[in-house]
Amino acid sequence: MTTLQVTEIMRRLEQGMTRPFLVRAEDDVLYVAKGRETTQRGLIAEWICAHLAQQLGLPIPAFTLLQVPPELVSALGPEIAALGHGAVFGSAQKSGVQEFAVTQLKRVDVQQRRMLLAFDWWVENADRTLSAHGGNPNLLWNAAQTKLLVIDHNLAFDADFDEASFFETHVFRQESDTVFDDLVCRAETSERLDAALSCFDAAVQAIPPEWLWLDGEERTLPVKVDFESIKRRLSLRARLERGFQ
Repeated sequence: MTTLQVTEIMRRLEQGMTRPFLVRAEDDVLYVAKGRETTQRGLIAEWICAHLAQQLGLPIPAFTLLQVPPELVSALGPEIAALGHGAVFGSAQKSGVQEFAVTQLKRVDVQQRRMLLAFDWWVENADRTLSAHGGNPNLLWNAAQTKLLVIDHNLAFDADFDEASFFETHVFRQESDTVFDDLVCRAETSERLDAALSCFDAAVQAIPPEWLWLDGEERTLPVKVDFESIKRRLSLRARLERGFQ
């Protein structure tokens, strides 16, 4: 995947806990960029999950690696330091979208609801909650096209993933019985998850080297991410067995 040079840092966005940045790249496309404040582990999770989600056909924005020049950051003041220079994760900004609301639940295709529930369980991502009382679904909605857009996976591969809480709070939790207990749906979904793992190794190989070290260019403090363990766990979780440990 080609890395694009950032030519303009436009502003910081209010959406999400990481408050990413809106930037323009050399292809003249606007991207939502996540960098230093997302943490290396978060960027790695975002990158791997983007590949897995794309392989599954989930509706995620086009994504790429972006390269932020250090002189661009230093020229724009201290707040931009939260983005940092070097390699960052970028997803193409989509126009005509709004934050997903509980009133739109039934407008989402049922197969899409089921696959997204299975996907989040698979990658141990509990960060997609919604109820009548609010939540953080990390979804966008294009009303004109009746289309869903799936974003934000920096909290995936959570060592403290709580399955009970997941099934109580996930935006599409109503589909859990079908996904996990209907034999036909479970088998078909499991097969798709397992097949999607084919992109895992290439995704890992494409991770920017600087994301793998906590101390940047010095490279004495590695980020503790066991990719073989993650891949093995994904392979086992693809069976969609509730209560998996």
